[in-house]
Amino acid sequence: MRTYEYINSGWRFSKVGGLPEGRQTEPKSDDSGWELVELPHTWNAADCTGVSGRASEYSEGYYRGAGCYRRKVKLPHEQYHGKHVFIEFAGANTTTVLFVNGKKAGVHVGGYSAFRFDITKLVRPGADNQFTVYVSNATSEFVAPIGDCGDFTKMGGIYRAVRLIAVDKLRIALRDNGSSGVYITAKPEADGGAEVRVLVKLENDSAEEKNAVVRVTISGGAANIQREAKLTIAPGEASAEFSLKLPGAHLWDGVRDPFLYSAKISVLSGGTALDGVTEQFGVREFSIDREKGFFLNGKHTPLHGVNYHQDSPRAGWAMTNKQRERDYAVMRDMGCNAVRMAHYQHASEEYALCDKLGMCVWTEIGIIGKLCPGEPAEPQLSREFADSAMQQLTELIAQTYNHPSVMFYGMSNEIYQMSDSIHSLYEQMYDYISENGGGRAAVYADAQFWGKFCTLPADAVGYNRYFGWYKEAGSVEQFREWFDKAHEEQTRPLCISEYGGGGAISQHKDNVNWLTDIDPNGERHYENYQSRLHEQIWAQIGSLDYLWAKLIWCMFDFPAAGRREGDTAGINDKGLCTRERVPKDAYWFYRSVWNSEKTCRLTEKRFTERPANVPEVRAYSNAERTELLLNGNSLGFGKVPDNRLPTVFVWKDVKLRSGKNDLLLRAFYFDGTVLEDGASWETSC
Repeated sequence: MRTYEYINSGWRFSKVGGLPEGRQTEPKSDDSGWELVELPHTWNAADCTGVSGRASEYSEGYYRGAGCYRRKVKLPHEQYHGKHVFIEFAGANTTTVLFVNGKKAGVHVGGYSAFRFDITKLVRPGADNQFTVYVSNATSEFVAPIGDCGDFTKMGGIYRAVRLIAVDKLRIALRDNGSSGVYITAKPEADGGAEVRVLVKLENDSAEEKNAVVRVTISGGAANIQREAKLTIAPGEASAEFSLKLPGAHLWDGVRDPFLYSAKISVLSGGTALDGVTEQFGVREFSIDREKGFFLNGKHTPLHGVNYHQDSPRAGWAMTNKQRERDYAVMRDMGCNAVRMAHYQHASEEYALCDKLGMCVWTEIGIIGKLCPGEPAEPQLSREFADSAMQQLTELIAQTYNHPSVMFYGMSNEIYQMSDSIHSLYEQMYDYISENGGGRAAVYADAQFWGKFCTLPADAVGYNRYFGWYKEAGSVEQFREWFDKAHEEQTRPLCISEYGGGGAISQHKDNVNWLTDIDPNGERHYENYQSRLHEQIWAQIGSLDYLWAKLIWCMFDFPAAGRREGDTAGINDKGLCTRERVPKDAYWFYRSVWNSEKTCRLTEKRFTERPANVPEVRAYSNAERTELLLNGNSLGFGKVPDNRLPTVFVWKDVKLRSGKNDLLLRAFYFDGTVLEDGASWETSC
């Protein structure tokens, strides 16, 4: 049977001048003085928000160049002798070159997918083996996102885990674009059962035919179904296909009931188990209606959630699973039932988390902004770019195929170049998703809204709009009117794939005027304006069924080294939480709307230095009624000024005394529960 061995510790690392282009043998190097690191690792953890550097590698404010990792691994003879050996990288950005025992093992180009190298002929079982990995996140003209496109820091390094796989010569495929080698398609049927089709890809690296049995066992709930196929497998590639009936299927029903089945796939020969993998899957179906929105298993399911970048404080892209679990727990606590994984393929653990939590996923490849270097009048797509884009899409689909949470495959974000050759690439990507995506919808996010940008091949479309934030977009009051018109003009189902505005938790101001007080590209990013902006947007779009998803930009603040905005350099602060995962007021607004669990939250708690006359006090709660006490005295029950926002309570013209003032919010629920939240403000009047 196959074995796995993680080799994440004991690596030595150094930045280097570049990749060893064209070399078949490892360049000589002395790593005795190199930094000792553990994987996952990124060399941009410290400079991801921007530093000054004269070298060309720092032209974007952070290091974009090459690094080298080296370590020795002793391979136990009993585990590796006579086996085929692969090394699997869960993610390294952007170009990876591997040497094993001084000889070149392979190159992978692309920064976000998993990939493997067959190192059988290079390793020495029973001895120490030298692994040397060169990685470069230098800019590229053909690997998306090209150049400096993409408003986020593209961190370099081996930023996900690495493991060795020892396996028999006859096995479930390991050369299949980083996939598990197993593809499961499960569809509900009218009688309450489900048809489950299982495709098992096989590889035979021996020199002769092999007789084998491929066994599939499905379990979960009351199910325990087993099927076998007897095959004679010639050297090379083969496959086995199964169609199983699953009676009384328990549906994967999003956050309502994210039920998962397990499929254990085994390969046996002569009664001996040679290989096996276990994949989880769900039974579900979905549809998108242009007028009524998104339906999951026949039930209208309005999707609402956030965009999310892979990033964590101090770790950067080198996230741990605990950090991922923390982030998705925050999303679910806010009430999200959907997430857009921006703007590239994310870690496999994230998709598995979404399967378990019931989150519906939009996942995409890295095409952002431009597809051709420069600003040509008629962009001509290079063959290298098209091939790289199709490789990203192929790997994305192969590696996420079995995840029931994945509903939408995104082809790009906010491109602003268009030509016949670009349109042809979208036709190719759309056809590939339609034929190989397991029934997922092909989508893209647009910010041009005219001409061919509106008519690229897709099953559904997302528009990114920032009314009330960027001045060129227009005031927030235009949101509903603009989308109503866009809905009339767009022939495919439409969603909001990005909306929002910045919020710095150290900045507050009464009576903010968007035109004069907000500087989207500068310092003035008031937290209380951000929350009011989201209130005004949701009041207009919350009830619009034709928007099949409403996705906020974004869940957490994240590094964007080129930005100098708000109160922290190098950060995009449109998150509903800070990069340190501190919830902003806007987070509590959405929690009061989206989460049925009780919310009781005073806003502007960090706005502690106040004038004597506070224009209004606001609170977010899904209670029946709320009461505000100031220094022990009741100011009465809160008013709901907008019936579209029943969780927003307001008290007008609150007068503070000189010195410290204590506020206490009480929220009264139908079941008799009373929750409280407090704040202390100071005034010097």
